[in-house]
Amino acid sequence: MTLAGKLRKWILASQVAERRDFYARQWTTTERLECQLRIWNQRWREIIASVPYYQRLKEQLHLPEQFSSWEEFRAKMPITTRQTIQNHAAEMSSTVRRANFYRQTGGSTAQPIQVPAWRSELRYTTPDIWLGRSWYGISPDSRLFLLWGHSHLLGTGWRALLRRTQRELKDWLVGIYRFSAYDLRPSVLRSAIGAMIRFRPDFVMGYSVALDLVARTCEQLKIDLRHLELKVVLGAAECFPASDSQQRLSNLFGCPVAMEYGSVETGLMAHTWPEGGYRVFWKTYFLEAEDSATSIGRPVLVTSLFPRCVPLIRYRIGDEIVLDDSSEPSYGLASFQRVLGRCNDYVLLSDGAVLHSEVFTHALRWCEEVLGYQVVQNGKQIQLRIMPRGKLSVESRREIQARLAKVHPALAEVPLVEVERLQQTIAGKTSMVVRM
Repeated sequence: MTLAGKLRKWILASQVAERRDFYARQWTTTERLECQLRIWNQRWREIIASVPYYQRLKEQLHLPEQFSSWEEFRAKMPITTRQTIQNHAAEMSSTVRRANFYRQTGGSTAQPIQVPAWRSELRYTTPDIWLGRSWYGISPDSRLFLLWGHSHLLGTGWRALLRRTQRELKDWLVGIYRFSAYDLRPSVLRSAIGAMIRFRPDFVMGYSVALDLVARTCEQLKIDLRHLELKVVLGAAECFPASDSQQRLSNLFGCPVAMEYGSVETGLMAHTWPEGGYRVFWKTYFLEAEDSATSIGRPVLVTSLFPRCVPLIRYRIGDEIVLDDSSEPSYGLASFQRVLGRCNDYVLLSDGAVLHSEVFTHALRWCEEVLGYQVVQNGKQIQLRIMPRGKLSVESRREIQARLAKVHPALAEVPLVEVERLQQTIAGKTSMVVRM
């Protein structure tokens, strides 16, 4: 542990304890829903006083100043989608104060959106992160090996250099070692394991697909990895790609395997519980499970219960979940069984390189001209289909290719093909990677 890590633990200790005590109360379903409704009505009063989009929506739909029940809320409040935010992001932003940064994401449907945000949002949700990790013995001063994408490495110019330097310094101060998950070739993954063994972390976190490939390509390093005595391996950003992924990882590292559930737009919403299933941080988010006649999963709607620059109200995040036996009613969820969200795929290049699909997310999500995108793999040849807002400018094309080339030189030659629509599955979903 580092001195900065100890300081972070001291700063967060009371906040995490307060959040733990809140959830430890023996809430009945009625009490929980009433508590959420009180919090929501407070947020709603703030929203209609400061967010132009919802001020207009309130007048158009004759929405109440205060909702009498969650049934009224669900009956009268329309669903928000990624396209809604793409089309109305400025109008959906609070006028209370300016945004401090943008949440930039490609998302599971390859629709990049930029959501204005306040730094205070991170301060509110951070205790949930450390509460979930504490269930596995992790604290804010624990050392972390992070197998992740690094979008800050893809920019150009002095600002990108400054961001990279700042990120590396912050990581060093709190005890984080970042290893790029863009290149998933076995030789690179073995290098990651070497770096991990030298760093000796308390826990490992990474893209779930990347972690699965580690488990399948580094089995011969099992003895060395078990000597690390990790407390947990934590998957995030996507579901594990196979039914045996978690068991393989647990066998390799000799520790529990957990999952976070959230998104760039939301932050953490739920975390696996060591005894099974997911616990929802329901003071932070109100989750609804929509009815579905075509899947064992239920589409998720998310409503934020804390002050946000862009409030999320019945936001269709694009994932599906499987409810557990205690999920009655199917809104205001406190728990669920598992997530059926899609796994981000990987792409093969002609020289044998294996690249995580997040490469393309991070190379494109900064560009407001891009409404959607899709990687088409035909053998080892690929093209990048882009659905632009109007026409993609020459400058944007050059910047996208420059960012891709930073990951692998061959990506600089990938054709950027503008299309009016992207290929969808029978279920109407847009896959990030399509194989021909």
